[in-house]
Amino acid sequence: MTPQFLSVGRYGKLIYLQTDRFKSELLSLSFAVPLTVQAAQQNAMVVALSRRGTKTYPSQAALNRKLDLLYSTAISTANRRMGDMQMLTFTADFLGADYVGGGKGLLPEVVSVLGELVGQPFFDATGQYPADVVSSEKQVLRDAIRAEINNPRALAGAGARKLLCKGEPYGLSLIGSKDTVDALTPEVLACRYRALLSEIAPVFSYVGKASAAEVVALLESTFSFLDKAPASYAADLHAHVGEVRRGTRLMPLQQGKLSLGFRTDIAPNDPLAPALMLANEIFGGSPASKLFLNVREKRSLCYHCSSALDLYKGVLFAGSGIKSENRAVTEEAMLLEFAALQRGEISDIELHAAKKALSNNYRTAQDNPAVLSRFYTGRTLAGAPVSLEDWRTRMENTTREEVMEAANRIRLGSVYFIEGTGEGGEE
Repeated sequence: MTPQFLSVGRYGKLIYLQTDRFKSELLSLSFAVPLTVQAAQQNAMVVALSRRGTKTYPSQAALNRKLDLLYSTAISTANRRMGDMQMLTFTADFLGADYVGGGKGLLPEVVSVLGELVGQPFFDATGQYPADVVSSEKQVLRDAIRAEINNPRALAGAGARKLLCKGEPYGLSLIGSKDTVDALTPEVLACRYRALLSEIAPVFSYVGKASAAEVVALLESTFSFLDKAPASYAADLHAHVGEVRRGTRLMPLQQGKLSLGFRTDIAPNDPLAPALMLANEIFGGSPASKLFLNVREKRSLCYHCSSALDLYKGVLFAGSGIKSENRAVTEEAMLLEFAALQRGEISDIELHAAKKALSNNYRTAQDNPAVLSRFYTGRTLAGAPVSLEDWRTRMENTTREEVMEAANRIRLGSVYFIEGTGEGGEE
C-alpha cells in the first residue's frame, strides 16, 4: 500500500492510501499549532466542544442521530504532543462504499459533517458557545486533570518530562491545570476558536477505495475556509547537557514510582532513527528487554519496568514501580543496563527479538487504517515522509553497531521519584 502525497488548496495536504482491503473507510484531519501554556488548555476545550453540536446539528444528540443515519459512523478527536507542537485530530471511521447503496457511498456526507465540526460549531445568539455546554465540558476537563493526578505512573512520567524539558513547550500539560479551568468562559473559548481557525493548515489522511481526484475535490470544496499558511513545525532535539535534574514527591501509595528521562539529537529523518527505535526496544520496550529480564525478573527489584520513546522529540522515558526503600539500587540497576546497551552488549537473541517485535508491529499496522493514518500523518507533519514498508526495511537492516551508535547519542537528563508512604490500597 503505497501512499500518495497530494495538495489540497494552497496549503493543505492529503495522504492518500487507496485500498480495498477494509470494509470501512477512514478520513482524518490533523493540524499542529504551537504548544503554549496560554493556549493548550483552550485548544483542548475547543476540540471537545466541537463534538457537542454544529450549526446544522445543534446538540450532541442531533449530531449522534446524524452519525447513526450514516450507518453508525464514528467520529473521534485526539489531542497529542508532536515535537514542541500540539497536534489536534478529527477522525471519521465509516462503512465502505461497497457496503452502502447509493453510488458514491458515505464519503461526501462524512466530509460535510467533518467540515461542520471544524468550521461551523454551534454558537448561541451572542456568537458564543452555549453556557450550559461549556459548563458541562469544564467538568469533564476537571475530571481529566484529576485523573492525571490520581495516576501515579503517569504522574511520575510527567514529572520526569517537565524536568527534562524545563522551559520548553514539550514540558507543558496538554490539558492544563485545574487552577485555570474557571477562566474558560464562553467568550474566551469562542475567541480562541476563531484564532485557532486562522492557524489551521490541514493534513488530511484518507484510507479507502474512492479516487484521489474525488477525495481532493470534496476536501477543497468543503474546507476552502482553511486556507492559511502553516505554523512552522518545531521540535528542539538535543542530547542533555549539564547536571541531571531531580525531583521527588510524597504520595499515600504502597509503591514508589521511579521515572528516568533521556534525550537525544536523533530526529525522525536521521539515518539512525530506526536504530534509535531498536535501542529503546532492547533497553525496555518489551518483555524481552534488558529492563524487564534483568531488573524485574532476575533481580526482582520492581513490580514493573519498561521504557518508551517519543521519536518526534527525541526523548526516552524509563519507568518502574518499586518499594520506596529500593529507589537507589533500582536506579543504579536501570542505568547499568543502559550502560551495557551503550557498550554494545547486545546479544544476537536480543537484537533478533527487537527487530522481530518492531517488524511485526509495522506488518500489523497494514491491517489497521487508524494506525496507518497516524504513522503517515506524524511523518508528514514532521517533514520526514517515508513509506511504512521502507521504514520497516531500514529497521530490519539495522546493525548492532548502529544501535550502539544511537545509544551513545542518548543522555540521562532527569530523575523523578514519587515516594510511597505505605498508605493507601494496592495499585
